[in-house]
Amino acid sequence: MVKRVVISSFVLIAACGDNTTQTSPDAAGKVSGPFEEAPHATAPTLESNGGPTLASPKIQPLFFTGDTTMQTQVEQFLGMLSTSTYWTATTSEYGVGALTILPTIVESQAAPTTDAALQTYLATQLDGHHAGWTYDAQTIYAVYLPTANFTAFGNSKACQSFGAYHDEALGQNGISIVYALMPRCPGGLDTLTESSSHEFVEAATDPYVQTNGAFGAVDPLHAAWGIVPGAEAGDFCEFVDAAYQRLVGNFVVQRTWSNASAAAGHDPCVPAPIDMPYMGATPKLLDSTFFPLMGVYTDATTIAMGASKTIDIQLFTDAASTTPFNIDVFDVFSQFGGGGGPPSLTFAWDKQSGTNGDVLHLTVTRGQNGQSFIGGNLLGFTISTSSGNGATVGQWWAFVSN
Repeated sequence: MVKRVVISSFVLIAACGDNTTQTSPDAAGKVSGPFEEAPHATAPTLESNGGPTLASPKIQPLFFTGDTTMQTQVEQFLGMLSTSTYWTATTSEYGVGALTILPTIVESQAAPTTDAALQTYLATQLDGHHAGWTYDAQTIYAVYLPTANFTAFGNSKACQSFGAYHDEALGQNGISIVYALMPRCPGGLDTLTESSSHEFVEAATDPYVQTNGAFGAVDPLHAAWGIVPGAEAGDFCEFVDAAYQRLVGNFVVQRTWSNASAAAGHDPCVPAPIDMPYMGATPKLLDSTFFPLMGVYTDATTIAMGASKTIDIQLFTDAASTTPFNIDVFDVFSQFGGGGGPPSLTFAWDKQSGTNGDVLHLTVTRGQNGQSFIGGNLLGFTISTSSGNGATVGQWWAFVSN
């Protein structure tokens, strides 16, 4: 749901154009001959909570007076987005239809500075008595703030705690208003378009998050993915460097999660690159632990306080390649918990590179004074794969329990 503030560090892998229909039969790194994808863990499934997605989605852009330059650029982006193969690739398997862009509304009053004020504003404008405003349950009301002066989720500050988000507001007469909020964070137009793409895909695939959620859950065995990165289509791919590419004209968008591509053993973040094999690494988790937030048992590796365990990391690619790729790991709390303190988990490898079929060995040590990101006995770690240029191309999130 929330686009976190990691946008200043992403790496742009591709350049120029809506390249989702290109072919590259002579891609570097691939070799000819029989190929079999190596065994690895089953990928997570983005699950529905049973609510509807947007079958006929529309985007209603909202700007504020004095933001003309950015408005023009965003309107160009939205026009290309509505006809792009990117939109179809990221949303169609979840029952989302073709995208329509509505004429921009330019508001002369001051922009709201809190989520509560924004919800009140939208409910008022959509009460049926304001010229230029029309309510439609299929419409995402896209609010483009001219500044970063905005607070949501208690005291969370825009561009510090979050980069953008989508939500559902209750309007007059019980209507549900689907909206997305994009503050003006560092990074200029690239930041704005990639955050927009993330939120629009999620708002279309999980529009009624407060009252009738759709694709905003993860299967029980992969519950760790629902904490960090989060259980929506954009979240699953959010921290992958290679997810950020110029796929809509020359505008940056974020590739998002595809259940179909993941289940087929391909890059789960679509549209997938066509000029290199997908490089994946999965931990072999042999234990199960109870996850109270979902009330389910989930895959994990069990390590007592102060103890260590060595686990297998299975490497695979979805096409033949002789080019090794690199593997890394980090402790979730130390990356996202804030507040400092010792890391919950420390790691040691036998080696940190390989290719399809290799099995690496990762020794995980659980510190006595480690901190849990979600409380209780569950800790998190992430396995990342990266190409030769250092850009992250895949990730896997997992739990440690005691």
